[in-house]
Amino acid sequence: FDLQFSTVGEAAGIPLLVLVMSLRARLRSVRLSQSLIVRQVAPMLNSVRLALPGRAHVTEDMLFQLNMPALPVKGQRFFSTRSCAAVDWTQSDMYTATRKPVDEATTLPGSVYHDNKFYELERTRIWHSSWVAVAELCDLVNPGDVVPAMVGDAPVLLANDRGTLRAFHNVCSHRGARLVSEKCSKRRTILCPYHRWGYALDGRLIGTPSFDYDEEGKTVPERLRQHFKTHHVKDFDKKSMGLKPIRVDSALGLAFVNLNGEAPPLSEWLGDLLPSLGGYEAATVSGELHATHRKTYHVKANWKLLVENYLEYYHLPAVHPALCNVSTVDEHRRNQGTGMYMGFATDPLTQGGTAIDPGRLPPFPLLHDSQRQTAYHMALFPNTFFSLYPDAFFRVVLTPTSATTTIEHTTLLTHAGALSAPNSEQILDEIMAFWNVVNTEDIEICEQVQLGTAAPVYDGGRFSFRFEEPVHRFQNMVVDKMLDFESTRYRIPKGDDNTGLEQLAA
Repeated sequence: FDLQFSTVGEAAGIPLLVLVMSLRARLRSVRLSQSLIVRQVAPMLNSVRLALPGRAHVTEDMLFQLNMPALPVKGQRFFSTRSCAAVDWTQSDMYTATRKPVDEATTLPGSVYHDNKFYELERTRIWHSSWVAVAELCDLVNPGDVVPAMVGDAPVLLANDRGTLRAFHNVCSHRGARLVSEKCSKRRTILCPYHRWGYALDGRLIGTPSFDYDEEGKTVPERLRQHFKTHHVKDFDKKSMGLKPIRVDSALGLAFVNLNGEAPPLSEWLGDLLPSLGGYEAATVSGELHATHRKTYHVKANWKLLVENYLEYYHLPAVHPALCNVSTVDEHRRNQGTGMYMGFATDPLTQGGTAIDPGRLPPFPLLHDSQRQTAYHMALFPNTFFSLYPDAFFRVVLTPTSATTTIEHTTLLTHAGALSAPNSEQILDEIMAFWNVVNTEDIEICEQVQLGTAAPVYDGGRFSFRFEEPVHRFQNMVVDKMLDFESTRYRIPKGDDNTGLEQLAA
């Protein structure tokens, strides 16, 4: 039995509620009567009574007065996963209720948004094994551009090496210092701030000041050179001490990295999404995509809650009344094909007197007629989501910082034709202001959900099958990654039989 005490409730002055939940959690696979648990709980409490001065003797009648709910039957999730210290998040029986079809399924338990063990497991199971969005390509368009980022617990850097996109661990090979802490440009080398070891943008170690000298003998003054020769140093080879490379690719104006190098190719990871969004993808490939506004938010919520909130429009009337003026709930439809993404569309867009009304700026040049009246809302597993409107799109890239906090990096992007339109600066300011309001509303409600899911009584809820299938899809992607079975680690889920993507690409 796992004894845990709380001030949530008391019987005879002894905290009991969390203790009882913990006992029931540990006995989740066995159906026991309430009286049997009570007969075992009372003696255990009295065995620790001496540690609680002045407390009365606990009787079985006192425990029955707690009016404990009936124990769950086998296969049903137990009362509170947070109350059990021995939870194994890699086992499939933890997720039985979430694995059911969406109209029968229960969401993941509240523990997954708070538990540090779950968060630590995510680092390797999700962040190291996925294609993770780390930077906007427009920040790496020029040779010499260098951008740092975090992927789980791993600092990384990206560099434009004379037109080639490269990614490395942001760690000096000498003493492990972080090399780059902010975006920079026109760099020919990357210098360590600690001992000035220097690296080329292709990762080669090219300078180790006062440690050895180069072929031309320029690093160390001639009168001192004899003291710094390294021919006698064993196993020191610059060629083997360069930056550690990371697998990198790009799509939809984003740079992605895969830390463990084992994920399927990015094109396969994204499935049928890129062909269906060809008009937008063409703008990113041709360098026509421009970032006009950025804003960073520090959110007191788990990263998964932010993704899940984006994936459903059930909350629009309650949380985003202004957004409903341009896209009502009834104008949304699922738009899901094969790939590690979740999507839905708003069709048709309406003139609601908002900053994001269609027609205020010229549309992306290669969109067909139906796309010019449609918005596409896409989330790429695990950490980015964006709303593609005909003339601009608003993107969010997430960086988790703990089990309960996340940084949102948001960017408003558009194309060159929109930038040259009359009053474009004012219009784009208004669009960004609109998205700031919407995003702030989302953050506020997500922080409330973060607080609510911490309550022991919350162990998951039923999906709204009409509105929350994308959330169900996302949560099952999370489960695929967390399980010990390698067969699920890189599974790419299929889409709907009729996705609507064929009209997208028409």
